[in-house]
Amino acid sequence: MTLASSAAVGPPPGMAVRLSSNESPYGPSPAALEAAARALAEAHRYPDDQSLALRTAIAEHEDRPLEQVAVGNGSAAVLMDLVAEVCAGAGEVLTFAHAFVVYRLAARNAGARYLEVATGPGARDARDGYARDVDALLAAVGPDTRLVCVDNPGNPTGAHLTGEQLTALASGLPDEVVLLIDEAYHHYATAQRGYATVAELDLDHPRVVVTRTCSKAHALAGLRVGWVSGPRELVSAVDARRPRFNLTAPAQAAAIASLADHEHLARGVRATLDGRRRLATALRAQGVQLTEGLGNFVTVELGVPAGPVVDAYAAAGVGVRPLAPYGLHEQVRVSVGTEPEVTAFLEASSAILPPPGTPPPGVNAL
Repeated sequence: MTLASSAAVGPPPGMAVRLSSNESPYGPSPAALEAAARALAEAHRYPDDQSLALRTAIAEHEDRPLEQVAVGNGSAAVLMDLVAEVCAGAGEVLTFAHAFVVYRLAARNAGARYLEVATGPGARDARDGYARDVDALLAAVGPDTRLVCVDNPGNPTGAHLTGEQLTALASGLPDEVVLLIDEAYHHYATAQRGYATVAELDLDHPRVVVTRTCSKAHALAGLRVGWVSGPRELVSAVDARRPRFNLTAPAQAAAIASLADHEHLARGVRATLDGRRRLATALRAQGVQLTEGLGNFVTVELGVPAGPVVDAYAAAGVGVRPLAPYGLHEQVRVSVGTEPEVTAFLEASSAILPPPGTPPPGVNAL
């Protein structure tokens, strides 16, 4: 599949309710805003090229040596550099179907082959869809496989591997294959349905790397801060690929402050989980099939092409995300908003998503 990067990013303009980009609607920590403002006063100075204070804060947060942490403009930037380093113009990137689109973009840019392993079907009968099969992923590993990527939980499906499944995956992979676990949404998955982070597991594999971000639960999507942690030699090689001064001083300062504000983070996560349950419960009561998943969004099965449905929501002032770049043409992803935003979405849905078997308004001719 040919994919332009612009096809996969950016919220629709002009939406009063923006539920298309998996942003946190609760805003950054006040301490992060204050720290960014102080740093902005020194905007005539270059930022710390090594992001030493930020990397130190992340290393303490992750309980890792400083040399095992590198930072970038969101986790997408470090993912691009990681794939380029591991594949180096050849080899294969292996992942599950409907995985985070940056893996495909990074493989293309690196000149590597990109291979997806099929998942289970979408949601049916009030059960989440897109189940992932570790044995199928391991069976697809071949002599050219250099990197296995698992977004856990996944975007845009919300599907996840349990701690037991991750342990089996790591122990079954050859030592020379790098295993990337992308934990961008881990705050929303903790202590649910057997989920476990890499830090909580004793994975039996020498080349496990983890990416995380401040764009989701930390609500700093506009400042672009992400990181990769893992074996020192590999992290150092990834870091060597980044542009100099890759993180602005306000971004570094805000991220440091946000990592320290545990109460603000916890409040946002609790509110998001409440909103996710409310979305899933209300839509299922309407007869809509969806995957609640473990992210800050739900994935809705439409049963009709998504384009006219997305347009109908836009006409109601609500932005939702079509998923064609992920090979999902009859689904939309809906981020969790504030209580009023969830209310606005559900009110629009009562007209746009009628009972199963009835075409939504505006799509009768399909």
